[in-house]
Amino acid sequence: MKPENYAIDVLLGHDHFQQFMYCYQQNKVYKCHFDAAAAEILTPADLEEIINTRRLSFPRCRLVRSGKPLSPAEYNERSHSAMGEGIIKLIPQRVMQEIDNGATLALDFAEDLSTTIRAVTESLSVFFQERTGATIFFSVGNEKGFTTHWDNSDTLIFQLSGKKKWHLYKPDFAFPVAENKSAMPVPDGTPSESFILNTNEFLYLPRGQWHAPEPCNSHSLHISFAFRRRNGIDFVKSVLPQLASYLPLRKDINKFADEEEQARYIETVRSVLDDIITTDNLNAFLASCQNRQFVAPPVLLQELIGRGNGESES
Repeated sequence: MKPENYAIDVLLGHDHFQQFMYCYQQNKVYKCHFDAAAAEILTPADLEEIINTRRLSFPRCRLVRSGKPLSPAEYNERSHSAMGEGIIKLIPQRVMQEIDNGATLALDFAEDLSTTIRAVTESLSVFFQERTGATIFFSVGNEKGFTTHWDNSDTLIFQLSGKKKWHLYKPDFAFPVAENKSAMPVPDGTPSESFILNTNEFLYLPRGQWHAPEPCNSHSLHISFAFRRRNGIDFVKSVLPQLASYLPLRKDINKFADEEEQARYIETVRSVLDDIITTDNLNAFLASCQNRQFVAPPVLLQELIGRGNGESES
């Protein structure tokens, strides 16, 4: 497919895209079939080529079983390059053995390993105005790689080959961030929803959605495209540097102040915060978010061939 065909609205098709956007804005789970052949984005053969031709190391490339990463020493070894430099490389037989025994292969930053995956991540980044990353997951058999968890990001799951079962639990904490993890015990009991995601199907999980992926006697190859939406915490962080312009906040705090002096100090701090938490600063923050560069220009060596360097075109 051409790069423009990797846009989310093209992949899902008009009706599914409209339904997805409604759920996205409502922070709800959404599942559907792709309208286009999304499975072409990455095939098992493509993944094989990536693993066998790249120097991948832990933790970027890792094996996980029952929610815990396997020791990298179990499937990596020290070796030497052709020039004698020390390197760490995967042990193919051990990787295959661990996957066959139920481990899940996870490969982060996949957008740097495939021009096709990069095209999808860049398209998603531009559309959602948030930097997007891609992680590849591959498994076989029936053993769980990951246990019940939630992600600190919105996640778009593309099931590219095989199938995987998903168990979902009702969210019990609205819009959580990483700092809320200790206040969110893992749910037990019966999932609120369970289903199988088949080849060329799509699943959207909003940030904070409890989920437990589970193999179902089949191989599974999927990519998770994840991004984190800007929130109020990000806005407040963006204006904090302005506090340095205010003398009362630059001054040392009097550790020996009485309650009356402490109360005056708190009122001063509130006054400063009122001065910087404004709609003008909010609009400036939103503008800075939209002005971020999400698509990096590629290196195009072929454009240099014959360009004013005396090289003959004959």
